[in-house]
Amino acid sequence: MVRESGTGAASDTAATPPGQRTAGDDMAGTRRLGEESEMLVGADLADGDDHAGFTILERQTCFNLVATRDIGRIAFTIEGDAAPTVLPVNYALVNDTILLRSTLAGTVMRYARGYASFQVDHFDDERREGWSVLFTGRCRWVRDTGELSRIPQGRLPVPWAEGPRDQILKIVPGRVTGRQIHRS
Repeated sequence: MVRESGTGAASDTAATPPGQRTAGDDMAGTRRLGEESEMLVGADLADGDDHAGFTILERQTCFNLVATRDIGRIAFTIEGDAAPTVLPVNYALVNDTILLRSTLAGTVMRYARGYASFQVDHFDDERREGWSVLFTGRCRWVRDTGELSRIPQGRLPVPWAEGPRDQILKIVPGRVTGRQIHRS
């Protein structure tokens, strides 16, 4: 059974550079589904849990939330594989673009160029609430020195993995979706 919770008006927030966002800004611009809203496939909540709420996150809210994290998962297909490959990566969000670092020989560098999905989420297991954002778009290698020089100093992701990660990939999101589960 799909449950929807609460009603509320959407509010717009000015686009603030990701480095300047605060925790209080995370959910700005988000609206809850009202009773009159169309039921969504895949939005199931536990039957009988009257304290659970489901919220569809607006595009800017998704960017606000992703700006607060630095680990996500990239998903892409490798020719000949039956299923997508999904790998955890460090990232930075700069001007609503996801930046990744890799090596020339790395799996992400070799296979993720083209179209990719990128997911970031945050969960509180104890409270059983959290959010998840999914970006889908073109992933490409940034080789142009002019484009590289326009990335603000200090904004590239800092890899956790050992070794040099001197190649930059970027994902320009075309489709942005997000969901939040909350408890009252």
